[in-house]
Amino acid sequence: MTKKFKRRDLILSQASRLFTEKGFSAVTLEEIAEAVGIKRESLYYYYPGKYDLLYDIIEPQIANVMDKFSDIVGTQTDLETAIRQGIENHLQHFNPSYLHMAMAIRKNSKDDIEQKFIHLRDMFKSYENIWINLIDKGSEQGVISRNISPKMMTYSILGLCNSLSGWYQPDGGLSLNDIGKHYGDIILDGIVKQK
Repeated sequence: MTKKFKRRDLILSQASRLFTEKGFSAVTLEEIAEAVGIKRESLYYYYPGKYDLLYDIIEPQIANVMDKFSDIVGTQTDLETAIRQGIENHLQHFNPSYLHMAMAIRKNSKDDIEQKFIHLRDMFKSYENIWINLIDKGSEQGVISRNISPKMMTYSILGLCNSLSGWYQPDGGLSLNDIGKHYGDIILDGIVKQK
């Protein structure tokens, strides 16, 4: 790996750490440069602004979640198992700060980087569509209730998974695997005890 790419990776690593620890809006480019051990002016050579950094942190994460979920959907014939594995996949790649960062993108992206974030929004929409198609298929096969639209069910699943950003603590006693199993049970079995 060349020195330029090593430096870029170090910048992304330190920026991601700082964004996670302090929140995206609280971190300055000066702090990122200082954490990397370079001057702010040198940081501009790699990244002209925080949103450019943010994009390069989030985009590979979203792509990874999508690719793995596409593989699950493409290879798993049992729909219940595919949904459970999809939830687990979502949670295994979960970083609560990325969700907050993504919200910052949606609200604050500027014209000069808007194209990058249009791409991110398209990725979010594609991911939702994979879920919608999976739920729709389950509905058609009679495995999943037809009483709720596949779109609404998808938003419920993703909303539940993303709710971790408000309460999850890595040292809180439940692993992401445990939470994924509970979420799968809640989504697939419901919360009303069967008679």
